[in-house]
Amino acid sequence: MVKESGSVAGQVLLLGGYTKDQGMTSPVHLVDLATGVCTPQPNLLQTRDECAVARLPDERVVCAGGLGTRFAISRSSAEVLEPPAQGAIDATWIWRELPWMSIDRYGCMG
Repeated sequence: MVKESGSVAGQVLLLGGYTKDQGMTSPVHLVDLATGVCTPQPNLLQTRDECAVARLPDERVVCAGGLGTRFAISRSSAEVLEPPAQGAIDATWIWRELPWMSIDRYGCMG
């Protein structure tokens, strides 16, 4: 998914955000920092802004918390971006819901 060796300057995932009318969004894009090429990835399962995101040692990406609506309702949900099942024909990574956190969080960083 995101590999530093895949680009001269590296790659970064852009997740969620908000629109001009303060509505939350769920798109994900992979950006090559050397070329500026922005490639759509599978959308988040939940709309999110100000969420925590971290890459795990096995290259999966975890996204948790954040604001979920334009009314600033914080989220306690979490999800993980995983590679396809071993032997799957479709090579697309997918988001899978994780158990919810015990407390809503937003503005946190990973």
